[in-house]
Amino acid sequence: MSVMKNLKRIRLNPSIKIIMGFLLLILLGTLLISLPISNRDGYWLNFVDSFFTSTSAVCVTGLTVVDTTMQFTLFGQIVILLLIQMGGLGIIAVTSLIFIILRKKINLYNRMAIQESLSKDTIQGVVKFIKKTIIISLIIEGVGTLLLLYSTISYSGSFWKGLFYAIFMSISSFCNAGFDILGTESQQFASLHSFASNITMLLPIIFLIIIGGIGFVVIIDGFKNFRNKQHTKVVLIISSILIILGTVIFLICEWNNPNTIGNMSVGEKILNSLFQSVTCRTAGIATVEQSALTEISKITTMSLMFIGGSPNSTAGGIKTTTFFILLLIMTRTPNNHGDIRLKDRKISRKLIMKTFKILAFTICSLIISIIFLRIFEPNSIALDDIVFECISAISTVGLSLGITPILTISSKIILSILMFIGRIGIATIAMVISSKNINPATDEIEYSSTDIII
Repeated sequence: MSVMKNLKRIRLNPSIKIIMGFLLLILLGTLLISLPISNRDGYWLNFVDSFFTSTSAVCVTGLTVVDTTMQFTLFGQIVILLLIQMGGLGIIAVTSLIFIILRKKINLYNRMAIQESLSKDTIQGVVKFIKKTIIISLIIEGVGTLLLLYSTISYSGSFWKGLFYAIFMSISSFCNAGFDILGTESQQFASLHSFASNITMLLPIIFLIIIGGIGFVVIIDGFKNFRNKQHTKVVLIISSILIILGTVIFLICEWNNPNTIGNMSVGEKILNSLFQSVTCRTAGIATVEQSALTEISKITTMSLMFIGGSPNSTAGGIKTTTFFILLLIMTRTPNNHGDIRLKDRKISRKLIMKTFKILAFTICSLIISIIFLRIFEPNSIALDDIVFECISAISTVGLSLGITPILTISSKIILSILMFIGRIGIATIAMVISSKNINPATDEIEYSSTDIII
């Protein structure tokens, strides 16, 4: 009887639904990607590489162990594109859309799962929000496709091939996925290196990455005269500061670097510095070789990757709002109730504790993964390369210093777990773990303090 109760509790837990939804999609993607029809050589792709690629696509990361262009057929690339789209929108959102199309009622528990996946405080209006999210996503991706069409047709020399390239790059950019299909046999894993001076390609991608990373709440809010003023204001201000600051740092540090932007014109230097600042916030598409960056630029990239995008977006990282609250915690003293005052509003103690949980779980996950990768990898791979790779994985960025394809099987599995954690959300993981310690019967009991010096 107790086993049945536990199974029922798991089935009804919204956080578990989110985790299981992503996991099932990853396993389905692994099967489809491994099929001979998906691979140009006509053979089965090994399980680990298929699993890694599927995880990277569903978790909209972009880390790759095989070149997407040269390894996969059109069928395989379409599978990856669908995984990116479903992963970007979220499993719960896609499932809800299917229910809506079939005109089936979405029950309370499914609405709770939607609420959890959107990080909303109430279940009121979540279904309408999902509808708007999907419609707006398709419109933005459609506009992005049109903006990219000229460049992709010019590159491919074919309208239909150029159209598919534009669709793929638009969805990948908006979903902050980092995948591309513009590589060649001589330039594998090159991302957009050959487009570093192509403004008609880079500007639309910058636009798509930024829109995808600011979050659906902010996008929808923009059409409603900023109903969620505080959240929208924080997201836009922090995002703008990070983009501008990152651009300036990259511009200064890479100005004379011949291996990155040193040999470019002034306009191209500014454009590529802006692109680097935007993409390392969780997009993972690159116009310059990441391993050629200066040390300061690498540290800046890792910092921006760690912060990531905004809530309710296709981006990863600890999120801009979490970063903002951490800044407040460092500069302001909480009152007796544990709240922090912000002008005529307050940041609640509950929100502050959630912020600390996200930060703690992220740092702990990174430290553990870095230790394991250091154990699994030979000494020929530098520690800073491993740190960069782990931050990129958990922040679902997809940038790499070039070590991903040569990693051992054990390291690929570790990175897959990091990507999975980063996509479903550190907050979701924390909630699943900490919910076991919640006991409503003793929640209101006042206990004596423990004297621990910190």
